[in-house]
Amino acid sequence: MQDLTFVVGEDRAVADLWEALGEAGIQMEASCTFPRLEGRIVHVVVKEDDADTAYDALREQGFIPLDRRKIIIANITPRPGELGRIARAIADRGAKLYILYMATGDRVVVGASDLDKAAEALDVVSG
Repeated sequence: MQDLTFVVGEDRAVADLWEALGEAGIQMEASCTFPRLEGRIVHVVVKEDDADTAYDALREQGFIPLDRRKIIIANITPRPGELGRIARAIADRGAKLYILYMATGDRVVVGASDLDKAAEALDVVSG
């Protein structure tokens, strides 16, 4: 899976971005958006096979790319403190956490400097 991060200019542009992915035939696995001083940041997770198509479609529509990285989506048991446990387990294994956010269906999106260590940490947290 890949997390594609783009800057959009205004709140309506978030809808434009998500619609552009739909028009390109891309199924999002997860997404989140949040404001910044000017515009918004949008994270979109897509399957590895769709990443180039999604990236190109969004650039063609004028969206500004910020980052693109491989990520893990893992099933978790939602309970108080779970994201803290995940972040701690990843840090304890020596990986730097880049992104961590919830996806649909009790899943979490994780991007880290060492995805193997992050995957190991996720198995320990869930197991």
